[in-house]
Amino acid sequence: MWNIELLKQLREITFAPLKDCKEALLEAGDDLVKAQEILKKKGIAKAGNRTERETKEGIVKMVEKNGKIVGLKLLCETDFVAKNENFQALFDSVLDKIAESAKEVKSLEDLEPSIAETIDNEVKEFMGKTGENMNIGGVLVTTEKAFIYNHPWNRVATLIFFEGGNDEVAKELALQVTAMNPTYVGFDQVNADELAKMKEEFGAELKAAGKPEAMIAQIVDGKIHKALADVVLLEQEYIRDGAKKIKELLPADMKVKKFVRMAIWS
Repeated sequence: MWNIELLKQLREITFAPLKDCKEALLEAGDDLVKAQEILKKKGIAKAGNRTERETKEGIVKMVEKNGKIVGLKLLCETDFVAKNENFQALFDSVLDKIAESAKEVKSLEDLEPSIAETIDNEVKEFMGKTGENMNIGGVLVTTEKAFIYNHPWNRVATLIFFEGGNDEVAKELALQVTAMNPTYVGFDQVNADELAKMKEEFGAELKAAGKPEAMIAQIVDGKIHKALADVVLLEQEYIRDGAKKIKELLPADMKVKKFVRMAIWS
């Protein structure tokens, strides 16, 4: 008969599969500490195979720390691990270390080597305990002014960088970005090569359809605006009122500079 209480404790501490926990307790003679060591050794031995497994769960959060905005996406394989308080403690620990960066950070490669190495070791050690693949899916450190929005359950987080206006409108923009995942703030941010390609394709279609040459440029512009409306934040329909576009929410003095959206499922 298994010691259910010990089995539960070992599972909560290590996140290891139930079968592995049972085997470890049996091998350790119901010694909880020895069972953890057994799982840790097995986890390290299996690390090579584990890193190939997909990480589709985890935590995303952005917070203010040390006068900066710091963001982290920490991924794992299962929702069971993502919701465990030990994984959440790991997340907070890694976030604190990222906040020590003395420079702006947009990716893991931007972190100072000493910080990156410390984080890597901490995550790998935790992987050894859990038997589950984990990785850092995104990091951010910035001193720019921005409105922070963390969606409930910490699966999506959004920053809105803006001038003028107010936080109330910035929050609505953050909710829009979180829900609709646009690519650009305005049409002026669309890649020039992408625009040129669209103009060429639409122009060719209109010529083939026999449209007058003098009208083609105007019609092409209209088609491009319509095609890009769903991926341009200011042109999107407002999620609270489809009769309005997002640009209609902005006060005259407000300018949206950029946004950052970090999500478990991008």
